Amino acid sequence: MTTSDASNCELTSEKHYSNLGSVTKKGPSKSFCNSDENLPNMCDDLKEFCWKLEENLKLFKEKVVPNDVKKSCTYINLWLQDQVINTVPSKNTIICISSLHSIWEKVKDTLADSIKNSCVAQLPPISIGSREKWKKMHDYNENCEYLKTAFKSKENCKEKYCKYVANISNIYNEFLHVCNGTNKQRCPEYWDIFKNNYEGASEIEEACNDIYQKLGYYKIKLSLFGSKIAPKADDMRKMWRNVQGVTNPASLLNPMKPSGGGNKMGLSYLPK
Repeated sequence: MTTSDASNCELTSEKHYSNLGSVTKKGPSKSFCNSDENLPNMCDDLKEFCWKLEENLKLFKEKVVPNDVKKSCTYINLWLQDQVINTVPSKNTIICISSLHSIWEKVKDTLADSIKNSCVAQLPPISIGSREKWKKMHDYNENCEYLKTAFKSKENCKEKYCKYVANISNIYNEFLHVCNGTNKQRCPEYWDIFKNNYEGASEIEEACNDIYQKLGYYKIKLSLFGSKIAPKADDMRKMWRNVQGVTNPASLLNPMKPSGGGNKMGLSYLPK
């Protein structure tokens, strides 16, 4: 299979985040990011990102359509959290997100009232792992329609897309359990849209069957949590750690490779 070109295989959401990251600081204008009071030393690695965040928020001065602002604002919220999670030590994550939110509010105060009301910094009371999965659910909603046709026109991107879909499938199965329960605060407001998009696009997963075979991925049936797409050589010890301390339903079962080699194997149901 031809190796995919990163830019040629960009998903809709990836292009949007790339655009957010491509803005440049305009001249020597005063920046809220330059103050240690606004951005503490522990968040110093986020200084350049802070400038980009500030410039993107200032661009809202040019927007007049509320729906357009809300969509862009959602992207910026998720982009901000993702950048912090992947830049600073986990112990500093909340402090740095809060500091950037404070700068966000200062920039927002310079915007028109109609924009202020449409773009609010958000910090849901969930774990870092859940924040990352919320972002992936949002992004899938943006990518779903593109993926339905991309497999036909971008054969060289198929492996990348299928790995992406496998991850989305596992997130769907985890949150299908979570969002049908009583702990609704762990579910994003766009869960129903994500659920409908995923369930209504079975052709996307079907288009990946040959890639899953090539990579050694296969579906494992979990009696309580639907199914999981997993590689055949996952570590069995990880399975037992997850079963004994159930914190992530999507990773309850990781099959081991048979000790004598040979064909793929998996356990059909959750062990009792």
